[in-house]
Amino acid sequence: MTTNVPTSPAGWLAPMIPLWNQQMLLGSEAAMVIARRMWLVALADPRAAAESQRMVAEKVETLAKVWWDMALAPSRALLGGKAMPTAHGEARRAVQTYRRKVRANLRRLGPV
Repeated sequence: MTTNVPTSPAGWLAPMIPLWNQQMLLGSEAAMVIARRMWLVALADPRAAAESQRMVAEKVETLAKVWWDMALAPSRALLGGKAMPTAHGEARRAVQTYRRKVRANLRRLGPV
């Protein structure tokens, strides 16, 4: 039986590097959002309470979206006649979804 699993480290590491890069960017962008929100609280900004509520609502909404996208991906692939999704592809889509939300928060919060 033959498999498509690369046997050399370069074969399986190379596709992961762009994903790791995106995850590092997500982490640094999320840290900037956290810092900006902390400044709002520290400065007793009137937007701080609303921002805290929005933060929790966004986290729940985004988690639900990512979870449902991952759960339904195999069904969508079968119904659409496409190849089954891979774990790497689903991880990439999840990171893209979170990065999109985080970048929107960075733009909305602006410089503090």
